[in-house]
Amino acid sequence: MSNYEEATPIHITISTDKAYLIPLGDIHLGAEQVNYDKLKGYIDWVKSNKYAYIFLMGDIFDVATRDSPTSPFEQKININEAMEEMTEIIKPVRKRVIGCIEGNHERRLKKYAGLDVLRVWCESNHIRYCGHSAAILFSVKNVDYTFFAHHSTGGGQTIGGKLNRIAKLMSVFADADCYLGGHNHSKALGEDAIAYLDKRDMKIRYRRILYVDCGSFLEYPSSYAEAAALPPSHTGAPRIRMSGIKKDLHVSF
Repeated sequence: MSNYEEATPIHITISTDKAYLIPLGDIHLGAEQVNYDKLKGYIDWVKSNKYAYIFLMGDIFDVATRDSPTSPFEQKININEAMEEMTEIIKPVRKRVIGCIEGNHERRLKKYAGLDVLRVWCESNHIRYCGHSAAILFSVKNVDYTFFAHHSTGGGQTIGGKLNRIAKLMSVFADADCYLGGHNHSKALGEDAIAYLDKRDMKIRYRRILYVDCGSFLEYPSSYAEAAALPPSHTGAPRIRMSGIKKDLHVSF
């Protein structure tokens, strides 16, 4: 897949009154501390809701190397087994996984050996691989919703600091209704508004913007987060509801 194709926006059209997007990321398959029950609970929920879709936010695999903070000798399963396991986990809803971006853990192997393990996994499962970031347009009945997803970078131990990382994505991609970020293993929601000129009637209007921190499935005890004295976080992912009746995004955790 070329870089141009990776950059092409994802467009999902649905003729229903509501739809859902579940951004799943920071699963870290391979690590001992993965909460499989919670992950499979989200898969089951998507399976039982016809108009629910998944976008994968990166760090799907832990990808421990000898140079990484986590050792390959501490892994529950190796990368090959993790890829096979993720294929089985996602199988019931694979056709509703609309795309995937990479995380910093997958980049470890690219840096170490030039292998893009997430691209290989996506192509073998017929899931669109989007590289570093993705623009997503949902047309739900008569209402459009634009998302921009990036795994995010850097630290920040307070909720405000973590959401600031996601808010900065607005300088990368303008005009999204919702910015999705991962990496810091927190679930958090920020809301903002931006003024714009509506050229149809030359009036200044205001548009709501959401910043969503997309959580993790890595439990804290004995994890690298505990070893680094990082604060614990509650596992899981957001559920984003889109109305097809009026412009309305609702985020729940």
